[in-house]
Amino acid sequence: MLMNYLRTACEIARTSSCVSRSGTLLRSRSTVPRSFCSKIEQKPQEPTKPSPAGSSTGGNDSSIRSNNHSPNALEKRMLVFTKRYKSIEEVPNFVSQEKMERVRNQVRIKIANYMMIATAIGCIVMVISGKKAQERGESVVKMNLDWHKEYNEKARAEDEAALAAESKKK
Repeated sequence: MLMNYLRTACEIARTSSCVSRSGTLLRSRSTVPRSFCSKIEQKPQEPTKPSPAGSSTGGNDSSIRSNNHSPNALEKRMLVFTKRYKSIEEVPNFVSQEKMERVRNQVRIKIANYMMIATAIGCIVMVISGKKAQERGESVVKMNLDWHKEYNEKARAEDEAALAAESKKK
């Protein structure tokens, strides 16, 4: 029953999808007409002839798979860091764009993991140093009071010096 309802809804959508709310025709940039139910009814596509791996004049698939990306120094280091190659000298002049994207993603994940580990270690170190400071009797409140005391004494001394200089002028 549900499938019949979906098919009916798809047929209605397919026939009315070419007209927008204002009544003008809706145009798509692609040559294949799109409908709301493209997953239910798929037409088999004609197989295309694969172009040679070295040429970049083919479609999107051939240009993505071909070795058309020239890695810079940082990208070469990333390829070595992810153990795709043993050394920077072994990295070829051109690699596939797909391989570079995967390497970038792997490096991004590894750096994020290292940063999480470093943050956890930093938190542990700060907890330990805070406990040692507590044993020595140090606290933020005490440090703040000492700073204010020194600041107020310095301000009083400057005020007294200014009053003394003013009284000498008179």
